[in-house]
Amino acid sequence: MGIIRKSATGRALPWTLFVLALAAAVTFAVLWQTSGEDAGREELEDQAERFVLALTNFSSETIDADVEEIRSFATGTFEDQVNELFSEETVAAIKEAEATSTGTLEALFVQSMSDEDASVFAVLSEEITNQSLDEPRSDIVRMEVGLVKTGGGWKVDSVELFQSPGTGVVPTE
Repeated sequence: MGIIRKSATGRALPWTLFVLALAAAVTFAVLWQTSGEDAGREELEDQAERFVLALTNFSSETIDADVEEIRSFATGTFEDQVNELFSEETVAAIKEAEATSTGTLEALFVQSMSDEDASVFAVLSEEITNQSLDEPRSDIVRMEVGLVKTGGGWKVDSVELFQSPGTGVVPTE
């Protein structure tokens, strides 16, 4: 009876193929995970951007719809604050003053993000007009927005506005 010998190449080939398949599977898993995180981050950034623009863009003619849009982003503590801030009296005062706010997003940064919550920092330029102002007033608005993941996507749970140093008024020219 003869002895069958496998060459070193014959024994190494299955292990080499196994290692290559394993490396491909790990690479695919990492890329899959990363693409999911990127998509989740984009969803968060898009929602935060829509919110900060809704919060800083309103006019006396559309204030009722503007407030409803802001409410659509709110949950938890912030939902209560929206109801207080945009009371019937406040909405009536905005209409009477013919107030308008136009916000432009300058920068938005995701400070932290988990599967359940996130924190975003936004910087906006805002121009405000109303009957009592001779010229539009321009400000830089800085805010930290806390969001929570709900069944309906990312919702705003908290908003903290930061006062600009100095007068807070930016020259319009």
